[in-house]
Amino acid sequence: MPDIITPNPQSKQRPDVTGSPFRTKGLITTKGWTLAGLVNKAPNFHPVNRVHCRDPGLIQTIRTHENSGTPLIIQGFHEHESWPTHLFTLDWLNEHGNPGASARNVRNWSDFDLPLSELISKLRATQVYANEIETERLYGKDAECPHEWATWLSTSNVLPGEVLPHGTHDYLNYLPVSFDVQTLMCYLGVGDTFTPFHKDLCSSSGQNLMCYTENGGSSFWFMTESSAAPAMAEYFHKINEELDFETHVVTLEELRRSKLNIYIAEQQLGDLVLVPPRSCHQVINNGGITMKTSWSRMTLKGLTNSLYHELPIYHRVCRPETYKVKLNIYRAL
Repeated sequence: MPDIITPNPQSKQRPDVTGSPFRTKGLITTKGWTLAGLVNKAPNFHPVNRVHCRDPGLIQTIRTHENSGTPLIIQGFHEHESWPTHLFTLDWLNEHGNPGASARNVRNWSDFDLPLSELISKLRATQVYANEIETERLYGKDAECPHEWATWLSTSNVLPGEVLPHGTHDYLNYLPVSFDVQTLMCYLGVGDTFTPFHKDLCSSSGQNLMCYTENGGSSFWFMTESSAAPAMAEYFHKINEELDFETHVVTLEELRRSKLNIYIAEQQLGDLVLVPPRSCHQVINNGGITMKTSWSRMTLKGLTNSLYHELPIYHRVCRPETYKVKLNIYRAL
């Protein structure tokens, strides 16, 4: 099954770094995808390692993957007796969350605001696979998480303390209150919506928890290891793209031809994806609705990499820094 439908050959408009709408170059579809099938498509494709949340060696496994710069999935959180099933539903979010939502129409990459209730209704009415004649397929993105979710994350003792937002290993804690950054976000997707290939901001470490699904919803992740960032940026230039513009959805064939190690995962309910700093990655939702919460942490190594590697790139592509890296280093010292 092809991973991308042939785009309109007249659609050549380049996006600008301000995020103006533009026509997508092709229609991504996960129809026919399985994790095993994807991994078998190329010798440089590998499954992401998994560890259960109750594994006695969990903390050491996390540290090993952080040191190696490879992604990891911690699974089984939804089986924990303290998993908040009553909080992690669309109906609860609709009733208690922010009444407004921000969405992207992935068919033309336009961003706009709409009521959360309307977004949920549209998602539930959307077919799970994209087709060439549709004009709208919405992805709810960058929504502020309800404070009840944040409280559960920080007080339930379900997730390891080392990966929590504003935990003891998060250098963002050293920023002054006036420069505090909100990294805890909520995402609502349906099949064949996506986040283009990108890196997390300023060499931060990413965490993404699948909180709720409907009708077998899941998400396919494609990730590189941290050390591959320069090589992937160079490969993007060879295919006339700019990695740090975050405007290109890579195809399976492009990933195969990169010859870089690509780690693939299918994220399901209760899976926490750990994205290493500078990992180039792309997420494509599959099947029914998925509801995820994500946040970023900043490690000492992340600050160092950001200062010497990421900030020069941001200056070149005229991208805002957001996390105030130099101030963060100063305050940490």
